[in-house]
Amino acid sequence: MRKILPPLLTLATVAVAVVLGIYAWIYYTQAPWTRDARVRADVVTLSADVSGRIVELRVHDNQHVSKGDLLLEIDPARYDLAVKHAARAVEVAKAALGQSQANIVANQALLRQRQSEETRRRALKARSAISNEEWEKSSTDVAVAQAQLLREQANLGLAQANVQLAEAAYTQARLDLERTRLYSPVNGYVTNLQTRAGDFSTTGTPLLALVDSDSFHVSGYFEETKLPRIHEGDKVRIELMSGERFDGEVESIAFAITDRENTAGSRLLANINPSYTWVKLAQRIPVRIRIDPAYADRNRLRAGSTATVTVLETP
Repeated sequence: MRKILPPLLTLATVAVAVVLGIYAWIYYTQAPWTRDARVRADVVTLSADVSGRIVELRVHDNQHVSKGDLLLEIDPARYDLAVKHAARAVEVAKAALGQSQANIVANQALLRQRQSEETRRRALKARSAISNEEWEKSSTDVAVAQAQLLREQANLGLAQANVQLAEAAYTQARLDLERTRLYSPVNGYVTNLQTRAGDFSTTGTPLLALVDSDSFHVSGYFEETKLPRIHEGDKVRIELMSGERFDGEVESIAFAITDRENTAGSRLLANINPSYTWVKLAQRIPVRIRIDPAYADRNRLRAGSTATVTVLETP
């Protein structure tokens, strides 16, 4: 018995080592989990559509804001004057349009009068009651009245175009005035605020960054060998490096990543790296994970935090 015991212990030890080795191999190469995960959120960069001095800043760094909250205001004085000037220009253009319409009515009446006179004188000429010169003068008067009417009709079209341009300028001026007030487009958090009241803002210059609090999710980067065991709808367990734990669900799996071995060459032909690396590492594919809405500390998450993600089950 003593002679058999050592070989049995050796065999048992080897068997346990083999089992543990197989388990470790499966766990580290095929089990759907990864330490390479990050908490992510959409960041909205806000810029002003108009230029001017910032007269009021209503937020501070790391403040939570709701969609529609006023964030800052640019000096509206210049844009308010522009609205008044544009409104006056609309009034002037409409007055000119009215004058043009009145001129057309007057010229139409004059043309009818000239045509009536020409008809009457044509009848008198047929009876030789008037000279040819008098009848020709009446015909010329009709032609002149027609030309005046055509000119006023052209002026009417120009006046209508001027009214449309003035109204468009007025609309633009009002829009610029409205854009002096910058509102939050999402629910979120002001982050890394460097804008101050009194700063001069130029059109298109970033002023604020908002972390969309409704967009928090986790991006897990899984090795391609583990993807066959990951499916949309799978339940996952998420553990942050700081110790928090919460649940989630696989939302989607990326369909492509960049191929660093293939870059565009001459004439857009494939430029393949001629060297070959003998040790080939599995590529990592991004997997988007939806955070459980019931997680109580959801509002305390920080984008960029490191996480470990483990897939718990498949549908």
